[in-house]
This record gives sequence, structure tokens and C-alpha cells, in this order.
Amino acid sequence: MSFFSSCEKEEGEGGDGSIVGKVFKVIDDGAIYCNNSAFNSNSKEAEELLSIINSNNLVLSKLYGKKAPSSSDLESLMAESSSYIRKVNRKFHFGKDTIVGCDEDVFIVYGNHDFGCDDKVNTSFDGSYRFNYLNDGKYKIFAYNDNVDGKEPVAFDVYVDGGQVYGGDFYLNDGKNANLCGVIGYLEASFKGMDFIPGVDQRVYIREENGVLVDDCRVDDNGFYSFAKLKPNTIYQVWSITEPQKNEGLFPYVKKFKTSDAGTIVPGPVLQSEVN
Repeated sequence: MSFFSSCEKEEGEGGDGSIVGKVFKVIDDGAIYCNNSAFNSNSKEAEELLSIINSNNLVLSKLYGKKAPSSSDLESLMAESSSYIRKVNRKFHFGKDTIVGCDEDVFIVYGNHDFGCDDKVNTSFDGSYRFNYLNDGKYKIFAYNDNVDGKEPVAFDVYVDGGQVYGGDFYLNDGKNANLCGVIGYLEASFKGMDFIPGVDQRVYIREENGVLVDDCRVDDNGFYSFAKLKPNTIYQVWSITEPQKNEGLFPYVKKFKTSDAGTIVPGPVLQSEVN
């Protein structure tokens, strides 16, 4: 028995096995996508979304109105707002826009040890990686995700058994958009004194409260606006442009909201625009 034990091959080079996979670089994780069809006209999802936004708008008006809420009121209002945030996050998520990750480092660990790495390869022009000539056994492969707060390893456990094994695909952030937030809101418009309808193609503007930099977007076909890449737990101003009286000037219709924890999408204020 001792003879056979001495002939057992440990994890490492010398065998016929290989581990392959691909690396992708996430160049934009700030796009907002909806589950099902929340932006479709007259859909149940769109009606539910508008209900959430309108309900949350009442909370926002109390939070940022002229009269400051008491401590107990504030606690209750924030609980309400958190409930609306959870509802919105069940409908929306952040998407990932990727490119192939060429010339990226992928590392391998032979066996179960937890110190350092045993080898590394660089990905090819198409983002693929490959570890060749491996003995049968357990391996760990990993690459580094570049988050805002520093590098974070992304790892896969792989078992090789005499042939080629797909180790997994790595999606690596560049650190620019990680841990940010988004907002979904609604704009209603009145044209020449008529009833308010979805403000299709109207512009909505945003900036941090007391900030200087301004961003903008156009309202979609159902009256919804959205912004991504917002800082967590930060108060923002959003506004539309309205003309209450013809030829008497254009005025901003300004509302406030606060983002929540990193990775969440919050319901934003209902905005108005009058065109006379």
C-alpha cells in the first residue's frame, strides 16, 4: 500500500487536464433595466410602478417640506420610504455592459492551501484563459475585481478529472460605477391648460443638493425618467421646466429625494411641466 500511495499525483502540473474560461470587463454597470414590462403602456407593472412612485412622493413631501418632521415622524417616514425602495428593487435592476477582458491576470491554486498562488496566466485577445497539463484534483482559480474600496478576489473551485474543464467566467468591474445607486421617477405634463398626461420626451435635470454639476435625461414614452450612477445615501434635486403663463418666463419645478444604500434603485419624486 505504501508503494501505491507514493505514486499518487498531487494537484499541479504533469497531467492531461486543463481549465478554460473567459474574462469580461464591466465598462458600465449603471444601466437600469426592468423586470417584465414595467415601462409598457397601460401594463399592470406600469400601474404598480406609478402607484409606488406616487405613494413615495407623499413621504418625500413630508420629509423635505417646509415643516421639518419630528424624530418619531422621521423614523416612521423613513420606514415607509424603505418599503417603497424594496418594491422598486423587485421590479428593477442594474445591467452590465461588458467587453472582453484581454491581457487580464487569472491565478490558480493547486489543492486546498490558502496562501499565495501557484501560477497565473494572461487572457488572450478574446478574453479567454487556459491552464494546461494539470493532474487530476481540486483547484481554485481567481481574478481581482477592482471595486471602489480596493481590489476584491473573485474565485471558483474547479475539479479536474483527466480532461478539459470549464472553470467559469469572470466579470470584473473597473471600479468607476461599483457601489452606486439609481432613481426611477415620473413626469406629468399639461399642454395649454389640458389635463396632465405622461410628459413624453420632456427633459428632467438632476444634481446633488447644493452641487454644481448637472445631468439630464429625456422622459420615456410612458412618462418615466431614470438616473443611475448616483452616490449612496445622498440628497439630490431633480427638476423639470414649466411655463405656467405664456410668455412670462420658464421656471424650474424642483423636488428632492435621497438615495439609499449602494446598489439600490429608489422611487423618485413626481415632477410636473406646464406648456402654454
